[in-house]
Amino acid sequence: MKIGLLTCANWPGLKEKELALAKEFSPSIKADVLVWNNPTVLWQQYDCLIFRSIWDYFEYPAEFNLWLDHIEKLGIKTFNSIGVVRQNQHKFYLQSLQNQGIAIVPTVFIPQNSLKDFTILQKNNWQKAVIKPAVSAGSYLTKLFTISEADTVLAEYQAINQERDLLLQPFMPEIQIQGELSLLFFGGEFSHAVIKKPIKNDFRVQSQFGGQYQAYRPSDALIKTAQHIIETFAPNLLYARVDGLLQNEQFLLMELELIEPDLYFEHAPHAKRRYLDALE
Repeated sequence: MKIGLLTCANWPGLKEKELALAKEFSPSIKADVLVWNNPTVLWQQYDCLIFRSIWDYFEYPAEFNLWLDHIEKLGIKTFNSIGVVRQNQHKFYLQSLQNQGIAIVPTVFIPQNSLKDFTILQKNNWQKAVIKPAVSAGSYLTKLFTISEADTVLAEYQAINQERDLLLQPFMPEIQIQGELSLLFFGGEFSHAVIKKPIKNDFRVQSQFGGQYQAYRPSDALIKTAQHIIETFAPNLLYARVDGLLQNEQFLLMELELIEPDLYFEHAPHAKRRYLDALE
């Protein structure tokens, strides 16, 4: 069998990590590392494509969706599936999950060309808020602002809203105090978890902004909650990462990562093997 591990072009050191992973498959599987938007790739020669680290897809939303159309027409199997990827790339899926009883971080969903004001801040007594595009990753075009800065931020994001749907959320102090939790599942089974904390005076937990990660042992109840979230969205996934925080001991979902999440293999001794076994 010949498979492709999908990555992106301009992330330092990323291709080397993917090449190392490609060597760990069983002999019956030949794995190539492929840049998803490389026009020279002959996709039809692959039996299966694995979404691994396409960490720039949100910068090219139109191109990415055309590429998904192309792969779908070729009939190539992907993990996770193209249907799941289409649904998960736009964060308005959180609204659907909320409507099905999933507890999420409080969120205002702002369709394209509908951002008029920030009166919701006063109404809900949000002294700080975070605004970001509905299609984004890695804190792309994400801004933390105070209520006193609302007018300036409004003008900036009204321009962005002409082209993109947006999400507006209250700043959750738990991120700085406790950290953000990520629970990883492979083949529907819990694998491991990490807790991510931003550096002082920041809210972004990503490592490129100085975020610090460490292994975390969730309770059985938390694992069950995360598993329920996954099953509510889509069963039969190769991998899923459930990101959220605890507020008064209740888990609030921030994002369900089903496209290209970092899987934090380095924080659990046998995580990579569990991932490869689930795939094979």
